[in-house]
Amino acid sequence: MPWRDYLVVPASRICSKDQSLLIAEMCSLPMARYYIIKDSEQQALYMRGDQLLVGNPNTDNCYAEKICILPNRGLDRMKFPVFLGTQGGRRCLACVEKEEGPSLQLEDVNIEDLYKGGEEATRFTFFQRSLGSALKLEAAAWPGWFLCGPSKPQQPVGLTKESELSAHTEFYFEQSW
Repeated sequence: MPWRDYLVVPASRICSKDQSLLIAEMCSLPMARYYIIKDSEQQALYMRGDQLLVGNPNTDNCYAEKICILPNRGLDRMKFPVFLGTQGGRRCLACVEKEEGPSLQLEDVNIEDLYKGGEEATRFTFFQRSLGSALKLEAAAWPGWFLCGPSKPQQPVGLTKESELSAHTEFYFEQSW
């Protein structure tokens, strides 16, 4: 089964204000797929400065970010490991250790380099867990920690422990063209 079949994509398709990126800015690998990712309240992930935030593109004066997704071929495929890239795959979401525990940050690492195995990639990897039409994304480097949206719009995405799971850990992937 090809890796892209692992992604759960609802039948509906989003038409964001930002309909396309320049081809030169997109990942050149043919298996790369782009998605608009939304939380359970239909708030989309978007970029503002160096942060990946959650908000409503229609009311928060933002554009839904097209997230580039490629598989991590170096980890157990049965766990559906993926890399998440922003800005055409030029920056990737990474899990880092901070004083208060694991945290998310965007790093200037090209998703194609991660896919090709150019750098230690576990901290850039998320395992997908299907929940019907929704997905939870578990940090490969920190088992039991999941990508989570904030409780209020216009705040950055983060990580939360499995024991603190809420509706904000469920995300919906809508393929973006």
